[in-house]
Amino acid sequence: MSAIPVPASPIILGKDMGILQAHAAVMAECLRHIEANAPGVAARGDAEFLHQMRVGLRRLNAALRLFGKVRPLPEALRLEVKWLDAALGPARDWEVLANSTLPRITASAPAHLGLARLLQLAQEAAQRHNASAAQAVASARCRTLLDALHAWALQTPQGLPQPNARLKRFATALLDSAEKRLRRRAQHLSQAGQRRLHRSRIAAKRLRYALEFFASLYPQRPTRHRIAALAAFQDALGAINDATVAHALLEHEAASHPALHAAIAYVRGYLQADSLHQTKALARLWKRLRRAL
Repeated sequence: MSAIPVPASPIILGKDMGILQAHAAVMAECLRHIEANAPGVAARGDAEFLHQMRVGLRRLNAALRLFGKVRPLPEALRLEVKWLDAALGPARDWEVLANSTLPRITASAPAHLGLARLLQLAQEAAQRHNASAAQAVASARCRTLLDALHAWALQTPQGLPQPNARLKRFATALLDSAEKRLRRRAQHLSQAGQRRLHRSRIAAKRLRYALEFFASLYPQRPTRHRIAALAAFQDALGAINDATVAHALLEHEAASHPALHAAIAYVRGYLQADSLHQTKALARLWKRLRRAL
């Protein structure tokens, strides 16, 4: 087990690689990222292990989507990946609320509102969900899934379209499609509703991961600028999404603890103001991103 959480590593794709070779290299890195952090999650170590494992799963899902027409994942494996993602999601949501969002708000809140009690309840919920995630990651089902994904990625498929097509042409077509999708969804975001903000965040995330996967095929400097601009845009959308998730979790607590209504109302107001601030920043960040794309 690694003593510290392990981030993703750059993927180096040779320009003479075939598409299926590139797929195998991307899959290998996504699985390495997941597996490097899995023992830390199973041992209920630093919360960053959970975060990094979820990032690894998101990157895996992005890779499966990108290569889906060339190398479709069997349905049984797709359902197992979905199971693991669902097993980790609530733990990460509660961890962000209990150990990031609420402590930040509680530090400046009037004591009489009772945020300390709300924070305690959120931390207890985070611990319960963390234990459930740890159990899932430590299970034979998880190990079987990861072994099966490795075996599938190493197989040499037969009869699939364009196995020897030029990799850079393939990558450029995927990146162009992902960029067009983001441009469609990200117009006038300062007036957008939650659904379009969510769809824009997903589109930005998918484009960023695709750029990271194929970065070695393109000039380094402009690619780094594109990824940095995407990361800043994605962070703002992510903060808005965290607030939306927090609202849903707080609604659950409000139903169970009527005495905390004042504390929860205060937190909701704080999050609403913070989301408004982030939404106003989106126009500037989108302008920067458009220049970089």
